[in-house]
Amino acid sequence: MNETLIISIALIITTITALVFIRKYFMQKSEMISFRKQLNKIRTTDREQPLMVASFGAPSIELAKEINALTADLKKLAMEATENEKKMKIVMAGVSHDFRTPLTSADGYLQMIDNTLTDSEVSEELREYLDIVKEKVSYLKKMSDEFFEVSYLEAVDKAILGAVRFDTVLSNVMLSAYNSISEKNLLMKPEIPEEKLLVLADEHYLTRILENLFSNAEKYAVSYISVNVSTEKDNIRLKVENDVSVNTDFEETHIFDPFYRGTGRSGPGTGLGLYICKELADFMNYSINGHLDKGVFSIELIMPAAEALA
Repeated sequence: MNETLIISIALIITTITALVFIRKYFMQKSEMISFRKQLNKIRTTDREQPLMVASFGAPSIELAKEINALTADLKKLAMEATENEKKMKIVMAGVSHDFRTPLTSADGYLQMIDNTLTDSEVSEELREYLDIVKEKVSYLKKMSDEFFEVSYLEAVDKAILGAVRFDTVLSNVMLSAYNSISEKNLLMKPEIPEEKLLVLADEHYLTRILENLFSNAEKYAVSYISVNVSTEKDNIRLKVENDVSVNTDFEETHIFDPFYRGTGRSGPGTGLGLYICKELADFMNYSINGHLDKGVFSIELIMPAAEALA
């Protein structure tokens, strides 16, 4: 009898202990799930509320305190890093501006010297040296202009966009590129609707994108450059396409990387043209992508129509 009572009491105590441990286990599991969800919100959103605890167990409270302290330190470091990065971008924009100013002057003086000197006043060798200097200064000026564009863009917080006549901007850029394209005996194939096309854009940045797209097509094209513009419900789509030589190759994932240049291109370049296109497109919330397929290279730019956002 006594043994039976003792065994019964032991079983009851064991059961109660087990139930207590099971309850604590599920409470701790629930707490960890809550911590995970809260941490995910803190990581992926702008949530400012500190980590909350559902139970009042000392370990959970201490853990929450440490996580909140760590989160506060990380946010502080992130804010400092963002501020320092912004200051650095402003400095870079200023330096690139100061860098391009003397280059612009040097390029202008070289052009003036070249126009002033006659063939009788300068030897053939000196003329060759002058042409080399002009070419190098022109290349440096182009690179400094592109570097300034990138550094200035990165220093600006947000774009100020408005309704821009895309058809007008495209026509102007195509006319500007006509002479250099003709000199290379490239056929231009335009397919552009004869209608007013409005996009949400910064006109300067839009012009820069189009200039770079045509410049890139001109460097790679073998016989033609085609331009296709189509309208959709909320977007305007531009496709610039050109054939390429058989030895042209590049990795599509790196098309818009800075200083990346595919094989088989003709003429010098900085490798920043398409990178700037991508940066400016992102800045204005455009979509841009490029493909090389069966000897044809194409870049597609998708822009929101101004009417769709009015």
